[in-house]
Amino acid sequence: MTSIVQHAPRFSEQDAVRLAHDFFGFEASAGQLPSERDQNFHLTCRTGEQYVLKVANATESIEVLEFQNQVMMHIARTKDRLTQGIVAAPEICTSMNGEQIISVEGLDGGALFARLLTYLPGKPVARVRPHDAYLLTDLGRFFGGLDRILADFDHPAAHRDFHWDLKNAGRVVHRTIGLIDEPVKGDLIKRFLERFQKKIEPQLQRLPTSVIHNDANDNNVLVEPHGKWRNRVSGVIDFGDMVFTCTVGEVAIACAYAMLNKADPLTAAAHIVAGYHQNRPLTEPELEVLFDLICMRLCMSVCHAADQSRVEPDNEYLRISEKPVWALLKKLQNIH
Repeated sequence: MTSIVQHAPRFSEQDAVRLAHDFFGFEASAGQLPSERDQNFHLTCRTGEQYVLKVANATESIEVLEFQNQVMMHIARTKDRLTQGIVAAPEICTSMNGEQIISVEGLDGGALFARLLTYLPGKPVARVRPHDAYLLTDLGRFFGGLDRILADFDHPAAHRDFHWDLKNAGRVVHRTIGLIDEPVKGDLIKRFLERFQKKIEPQLQRLPTSVIHNDANDNNVLVEPHGKWRNRVSGVIDFGDMVFTCTVGEVAIACAYAMLNKADPLTAAAHIVAGYHQNRPLTEPELEVLFDLICMRLCMSVCHAADQSRVEPDNEYLRISEKPVWALLKKLQNIH
């Protein structure tokens, strides 16, 4: 995990402008976007077109990047037929040489992979209010539609041993729980972990599986105005955490992030689950493990933050959700 953070690219905005010109043939201004392990730049052309230049972590394989590209192209091909177009994702742009993935020289002289994607309009869920029943239900409906699209999709790179895979939650949390420096918080995580390992892990191998987006956090989900007072989900970005795993993990992750900073987190989750169920019906075994998967995603979040922050103590993005996650975990520990 620490090696991933240490190998993040270190390009400047001027470097991004140069890459856009040299490889894609256009002039643009650049602004840096937040990222956990890669580097992303928002490019704006003089003619108004907008793109995102993504420079991958030095540890990222080209197979995983090709996997991400294939998913986005699969969504573009099938979204109208399967979901009446409610699912939107960035589209892949090719370089002047016709390449979807280019190789660029990093600041240390090593080779890094980069891609250019179209820029999706909309505001992140994190920047809009209120998170009312309509928006939360639509959030669930959107990811249910996305999982319908991905139900028949597969790729060799999806079958990876990934630290954000909920199937690995027990192992990941057990490995990193010692980095939680407050005993009370460590004990809280330990209680969730023990229940998960005893009651939930044995059930996971019997659940439906597929490729999932795996990162429906409130900075990756975009919304647009709908009517006079409402917002609806308009798109999803950042496919870097995709993995072949238990499909129910998709809605568990969406719930985990949407429940943050809510006075009634269970009601918020219920709206998401109801919307998801409309497009991809959940089975009884999936519903039985859903609450615990939500809790374990939150536990993984604070454990990963503790691990990564040892290497990048000044990187605020790595701890962006930490305080509300702890507050939510304290609430959830008292719910049967």
